[in-house]
Amino acid sequence: MLAKLRHSTWPQVYRDKGLRWEKIASIKCAAGIDALYSLRITQARRAVAYRDGDFIRLLIIPPDHDATYGKK
Repeated sequence: MLAKLRHSTWPQVYRDKGLRWEKIASIKCAAGIDALYSLRITQARRAVAYRDGDFIRLLIIPPDHDATYGKK
């Protein structure tokens, strides 16, 4: 997944069905961050990230799917 991200443009990341880049509405963002997103790391794991210009900042890889969305 990381290699895929490294070689992708932002439009490709947004469209990629395997990454499933999704905005998280249930978690309040810190100052300076427009929105938080989840993306698929493996079939069982998702990461929380945000876009910082040309970069993606991975914040956390929770141990279970529900924790990604702030439900636990």
